[in-house]
Amino acid sequence: MDSPVNDLLWIEELLPPGYDAHPKHGGMAYYVDMKLVMILVERRGLYEHKGVSYPFELWNGVIFPVLKKAQNAFFLKYLFLENHPANKDWLYIPADQDDFEDQVKQMMREISKANPLLGLPVKMDAPDSAEKSAAAKKKTAKKVRATKKSENAYFLSIAKKPK
Repeated sequence: MDSPVNDLLWIEELLPPGYDAHPKHGGMAYYVDMKLVMILVERRGLYEHKGVSYPFELWNGVIFPVLKKAQNAFFLKYLFLENHPANKDWLYIPADQDDFEDQVKQMMREISKANPLLGLPVKMDAPDSAEKSAAAKKKTAKKVRATKKSENAYFLSIAKKPK
């Protein structure tokens, strides 16, 4: 099987032992300890996403998945990172940056150190969990809409009784 990335495969060698790789988003996704830690993409010439033009190629470089709420820690330490417009949980290094190799190596050290802020956990669903949740929804009793007429009539009858 041909890899969707060729020029960026040197980055794969910097990953810690025991990683998994699978094709994703037109590139290769890399998983370490059940977390998506990196996506390599090589599709040149795309500068626009949802009608907005960006000053860098959007699908030619390295994507580092980081939860939105943890991204500030990376922006403070690594000024070269960009937000990727396709996903709010992606930080990006375009391949056309001047210090691309050094920047990638810095981020790869974070992966090697197993920085807990870097990466997104793989969502594991049991194969039949979707069936179980669908069955549970079907079994849930429908709410019976109670009318207040009889209740109101009772209170009115109490209120009208002579003392």
